[in-house]
Amino acid sequence: MAFYDDLAALLDEVADKVTKWTDQAAWTFEPGSPAAAEAANTEVRSDGSPWGDQPVRSAYQLAQMATMFTVEMSRCAAPLVRAARPPVGLESLARPALEAGSVVWWLLEEGLTARQRVCRMQLLRRNSARELARSIAEVGEDPSVAGNETVPAIEAECQALGLAVFGQGGNELEGEVRLGYTARMRQFATDLGYQGGYSIYSGVAHAELAGLWRLFKQTAAKYPSGDPIYRPAADPRGTFAAVDGLLKSMVGSMERVALLFGWTAPGRAEEVGATIDYMNEEMTRLRP
Repeated sequence: MAFYDDLAALLDEVADKVTKWTDQAAWTFEPGSPAAAEAANTEVRSDGSPWGDQPVRSAYQLAQMATMFTVEMSRCAAPLVRAARPPVGLESLARPALEAGSVVWWLLEEGLTARQRVCRMQLLRRNSARELARSIAEVGEDPSVAGNETVPAIEAECQALGLAVFGQGGNELEGEVRLGYTARMRQFATDLGYQGGYSIYSGVAHAELAGLWRLFKQTAAKYPSGDPIYRPAADPRGTFAAVDGLLKSMVGSMERVALLFGWTAPGRAEEVGATIDYMNEEMTRLRP
């Protein structure tokens, strides 16, 4: 069916573009860009030595991985779109993609200093380490499998960088406060015009009745009693919305990257802009 084929093709096309932009050879920032200024920071470690660019580059690497994650979810979704599967499977892929996009959106927010961005990176790491430790304990594994991604190790690294002590139970660092998953995703969705996505897809992820019920559509058949029969079925509007979320997770991330890295000169910036324009035109054309 043309509708589903075109949506799947759009996902693949945008994923191919973002894959090229996040390739290691392309993952560079321009002279005079905000990223260049952050890399040339004058921050000093607790031992008096300069930070150098490694702490801020680590934040960029996290953004790179998160953006690649949005691409992977989109590539997994494309065959389901093409096969006209019910949208709930797509929504299960769209939710983590949007989560990853919200990480990039928050981490690479405009107007931050190098120190503020590194604090945000460390807040994300500490929370991740806390969740990882909990998972390791629950399966009875040796805590050493976490390597250096432990709360004590991250706190020691922050101390070496000359940063303050974490506050608010590990969710605040030098005035930067880590947003919870829901708040971060809601901010991302609101900024990109995708309100409600997180709440709706949470119902699917948690197998809430409302989420399960949206899998089914009434058929023409009926029971002998006359009651309608429902079966899992495709839903063009649900599929369209999920694809919209997947696309926004990829290009939203790239918008932040392009601004931070100074991709404003002719060439790559034009390609990013042209891709976004094409995506928007196609989604307008395909809206059910």
